[in-house]
Amino acid sequence: MTRSAVLALVVLQACGSCSETAAPKSDAAPATSADAKPAPRAEAGPETSFDALPDAGPEGLQLRGKHLLQAITENDPSLAADLFVPREAIVAARDVPDPGGWYETKLEPSFASQIARVRRHEKGIDGAVFVSFDLGGPPVQVEPHKKEWKETVWTIRHSKLTFTVDGRVRRVDVAEMIAWRGSWYVVRLHEAR
Repeated sequence: MTRSAVLALVVLQACGSCSETAAPKSDAAPATSADAKPAPRAEAGPETSFDALPDAGPEGLQLRGKHLLQAITENDPSLAADLFVPREAIVAARDVPDPGGWYETKLEPSFASQIARVRRHEKGIDGAVFVSFDLGGPPVQVEPHKKEWKETVWTIRHSKLTFTVDGRVRRVDVAEMIAWRGSWYVVRLHEAR
């Protein structure tokens, strides 16, 4: 094959792969524009990230429950970051003057102290073996209330983290969880005293 023929073949192959690559992009463009239409309606209307009521027993909840137990056994709240309510959810829903600041100065430190308190009260928790994380129930839709929630949110009270220590079954009460973007998140581990 001559150099010109090789060059022509490379150009044809490149051109062919360009048209194959371009076709999916043009197919994706209408879907993207169609998907973009509902977004403004969700922001302007009643539909928000708090509307969806999660399934009662998603598989991921068990893994996240294991992370909560690990956070307690190691006294490290960051290990349960996937189960603790995200800052973005609090900023969107909490009715306080500075929800981001409230999250950082009140809610995160409170969760850390709850983790430490559970660790102190559960003797032998270093050897804990995860059994299950079970949602309490039933879910309740909480309407907006001044100094509480500025959005309607789904909550569940008294979920249970179950584990064993030396073969004995123990449970930690999860006082409150909220639903956000199709998943449940811990707000408080136990009732405030």
